[in-house]
Amino acid sequence: MINKGKIREYNITDSNPLVAFRHHVFNRDRFCHYLRWSHILKVTRSERDIILTDFGCGKGFLAEVLYRNKQKVGLYQGIDIRKQTIKKNKETFKIVSKWVKFFQADLIKDKLRKIKPADIVCSLEVIEHVGKKNADIFLKKFRDCGKEDATYYLSTPNYDEKVGAAKNHIYNGQVNEFKHKELEEILKRYFIVENKYGTYASIKDYKEDLNKGERELFDKLHSYYDVDFLSVIFAPLFPEKSRNCMWVLKRKLKS
Repeated sequence: MINKGKIREYNITDSNPLVAFRHHVFNRDRFCHYLRWSHILKVTRSERDIILTDFGCGKGFLAEVLYRNKQKVGLYQGIDIRKQTIKKNKETFKIVSKWVKFFQADLIKDKLRKIKPADIVCSLEVIEHVGKKNADIFLKKFRDCGKEDATYYLSTPNYDEKVGAAKNHIYNGQVNEFKHKELEEILKRYFIVENKYGTYASIKDYKEDLNKGERELFDKLHSYYDVDFLSVIFAPLFPEKSRNCMWVLKRKLKS
């Protein structure tokens, strides 16, 4: 029931898995977050003894998703720069502290000596917050968190000048989102790009590229789903045209 008094303004892009749909606001940003986490659940489902490092963990949403879905890994390591956030995370996840660990560290400046080499390293929506000038050192430290055969998952917006960047991705007038090809060239200095998936897309950006079968499927799905859902369902097929992309990477070994 809607409160007849003052209506609160809600953050419609809030990705917290505990509250994201509580206020019944559905949009592609939220679907996008959930489906990213779902992909990580998918790739870790049969790997219960692995080490997973969350590089820029924030409030530990990925740990929350693993726990709520009863998908315990051997060790989850969350790293974030904010002392109070890490302190709160440790308290929140105390019940699973045997396999969920949090570490306070600057992802650019600090040596991550306490972090055990991981089988999977995730950095979801982080690189666009550290400043373009720090991209190389960020990616080196991201790479060094994994074992030689680790798989890395990095998601970030594809910058489009026509659309512009999110306000919290602009610092001192500098846009810190990367164009798709721009980021790919930087990633290739340190990684092999195994795969890439769009995580959400504007339908107008890809609709003309659908083949006949895809267009028929699109039309059938459109008769039921709204455009927000369609924007995430078809996005994996068009990573370069999507507004956001998930990169699947392997460490580039020295020859």
